[in-house]
Amino acid sequence: MLKKYSSLIIFAVIEIIITLISFSYLIKNNSTLLSASTALFLVVTPLLYYVLTRKKQTEFTFWFVLYSVFKITPYVFKMEGNFFEGLFQLKIYFNIAFLIYLIWKAFQFIKNFRKTLKQKNNIEQDDYSIISNSLQEAIKFKKLAKMISFEVCSFYYCFIKWSRNNNDNNTGNSFSGYKESGMSAVYIGLMLVSVFEAVGLHFLLISWNKTVSLLLLVLHVYILINLIGHLKAVFFRSHLVLSQKIIIRYGLFDTLEIPFDLLHSIQKFEGDYKKSSELVKFALLGKLEPHNIAIELRDTIFVSLPFGITKQPSRILLYIDNANDFLKVIKDKIEEDNRQTVSLQLEKSM
Repeated sequence: MLKKYSSLIIFAVIEIIITLISFSYLIKNNSTLLSASTALFLVVTPLLYYVLTRKKQTEFTFWFVLYSVFKITPYVFKMEGNFFEGLFQLKIYFNIAFLIYLIWKAFQFIKNFRKTLKQKNNIEQDDYSIISNSLQEAIKFKKLAKMISFEVCSFYYCFIKWSRNNNDNNTGNSFSGYKESGMSAVYIGLMLVSVFEAVGLHFLLISWNKTVSLLLLVLHVYILINLIGHLKAVFFRSHLVLSQKIIIRYGLFDTLEIPFDLLHSIQKFEGDYKKSSELVKFALLGKLEPHNIAIELRDTIFVSLPFGITKQPSRILLYIDNANDFLKVIKDKIEEDNRQTVSLQLEKSM
């Protein structure tokens, strides 16, 4: 992880050093030295970062870094007598330009979404994967794209998604994971607690500090939207067993595809477990949600969790309605795949 972001860490350290040097009395009271240190902080170091990392980082990353530095500079360096004073008097126009850039990215996302929407008859794709893939095409910084896709999908499932797609449940290989687990009652209970807590705290704090009470109210609304969006996503997204792989789709978690040849074992399991880096449970609330299926893998697999968190587990826990049917379908698919492999080998030998 440190190696992956080493260039960004070095860049941040250099910027911090320039900032600390700029606080000296000599630089603060010398317009030439002040302008030179501002130029190093604002122009030279970001450009050097871009030149050294252009093959590793995306263009979006560079512009994001440059915009962040631009926003910080007026708070770090004194502008009176600074060569860049005139530039920052026009910062409103740069903010408008960046806003236009974001609108353009949103337009690209909508364009990609509409293009991919034509593939909705593909059983392997659902609304979440379409939105997520479109965002990752529009925003090349993968970590940020995954975080944004979580937020966008949260609002999408909460406010926009109200009916199933035409291809949902049109096959016997589709399995839900909420009907018999009791997770709906847990989430609804959490939502009610969040509502009562938000209202109670708001009335309690509004007479003391309106700003704090408003911030807490917004936070509770945000949590409520996430809970509703995730629960509805669990309802509308189902797991699939296809000819050569299992597709796990749980709420606002990223879609996970597990090829049959990566499976070491898959069985019913409802016991306790210890948290570890090699284990991922498809449950937003952890042990508050039940599980009845354990999947052991021959090797680790990359799993994307909400809020941009990633793991590489070799063991996966989840809940499946009709677990026996789920295991039987997988067994039949693997046997069918093996027969096809043998048949293909025979044809080649003949």
